[in-house]
Amino acid sequence: MALSFKKDLEKYKEIDEDEILNKLSEEELKQLESALEELDPENALLPAGLRQKDQTVKTATGPFNRDNLLQYLEKEALEYKDREDVVPFTGEKKGKVWVPKEQPIESRKEEVTTLDPELEEALSSATDTELCDLAGERTNETENILEMRNTSDHH
Repeated sequence: MALSFKKDLEKYKEIDEDEILNKLSEEELKQLESALEELDPENALLPAGLRQKDQTVKTATGPFNRDNLLQYLEKEALEYKDREDVVPFTGEKKGKVWVPKEQPIESRKEEVTTLDPELEEALSSATDTELCDLAGERTNETENILEMRNTSDHH
């Protein structure tokens, strides 16, 4: 049974669809189009604009100009009168006014480090290169040591 069905389909492989469509009149093409569109009008895979046939036969009134359209829409919106409120706003405030909770401000105190007098004397008399060698690399640690040295000089 399946083989006879395939044999029946073989004869349709040789048909030239374009030739058939070219032979149809404008009226027949419109009928064919409407018949094809009625097969599945609720096809969710198609975009909404393509789910029904184009029913407009008008010619374009002019070229599309976005700026002119926007100007027209803004002008129309400004000229359009708003509807009156049924209940006018009185300005009365109801309920409590929200007040944010005050969070305690964290005060950070600088830690004061005290060094042995010998170490403090060695650091204060050391040159910058010696301090960098002590720190190992020129990183944030180097800046911290230089800063400590400067603050100890001021005290």
